[in-house]
Amino acid sequence: MSRVAVAGGALVVLLLGGIIATTTLAVPRQAAAVSATDCLTATGTAWQLDSEQERHARLIVTTGQQRELPPRAWAIAVATAAQESSLRLDPSPDAHGSSGLFQQTPPWWGTREQVNDPTYATTAFYLALVKVPDWRTLPLTVAAQAVQRSAYPDAYAKHTATALAAVREYGGTELDCDRITTAAGAEPAPRNPDGTWPREGCTVRPDPTTNKGCLTPRTMHLIAQARQAGYGNPGCYRSAGPGEHPKGRACDWMMTSGGAATGAQRQRGDDMAAWAVANADRLGIMYVIWYQQVWSPAQGWHPYRNPFGQTGPSGEHTNHVHISVY
Repeated sequence: MSRVAVAGGALVVLLLGGIIATTTLAVPRQAAAVSATDCLTATGTAWQLDSEQERHARLIVTTGQQRELPPRAWAIAVATAAQESSLRLDPSPDAHGSSGLFQQTPPWWGTREQVNDPTYATTAFYLALVKVPDWRTLPLTVAAQAVQRSAYPDAYAKHTATALAAVREYGGTELDCDRITTAAGAEPAPRNPDGTWPREGCTVRPDPTTNKGCLTPRTMHLIAQARQAGYGNPGCYRSAGPGEHPKGRACDWMMTSGGAATGAQRQRGDDMAAWAVANADRLGIMYVIWYQQVWSPAQGWHPYRNPFGQTGPSGEHTNHVHISVY
């Protein structure tokens, strides 16, 4: 096995089963900060790594640093290895013929000896990751799944907290969820003396965002606070359909003019969803839907499936952030 990495243009030479494969990666030097979605999907408590797990997590981070990849790539790789192998090296093939730190399958990923080599396996993972479009802004679990093609595509999300903690520990200071979660700061909506939310009718007429129908005072408060946070004007009232729109208790903030958000538009949606969750208790937010994920106080973030079978950017909420209030 041979590996050569040249900084900058990153000329990579891999000897795979006697065949030399060469690829050149144009890797930007700037660090990619943590995505708001990463922090929001970081459920549970980060693991306390033992010596073997720590050794492999450090190797993944070091390999990413050597390849001049940003800390977010390291986090994706750590979360993937945490799911696939619990950050332990098992050289024995499973029922599908996969083994090693990333549970890679020969001959597609290399020989058995190669996939059981943690450095080779990590390098192979990174080579595949950087070919995934928008991997820098995709939710961590989606980016990992695009590489691994797992039968359990949502499984990587539960390792986000472990991955972010490990990467911060070993040098990825850009992955700072506190920078996002401290976005909480909206002015609280009025509550009853016992802390419950007052019952409100749809009394603000007309809805100023659509010039028709009505909104509740709490929805108007949400709109005002979102504007103050820099998220602009939504569209709220709809006369027909399910959910809270006809009740004046829901609004949609468009991130695009129609198509699915990518790049800066996707990041803006991530940031707004993070802002909404951080301020949910202040604003009386019932749930948030964004990019095929839905958040509620009871369940946190989990995959969203449109209950009415609607698909496309609107049905899957990949072009707008939806917020409903109590």
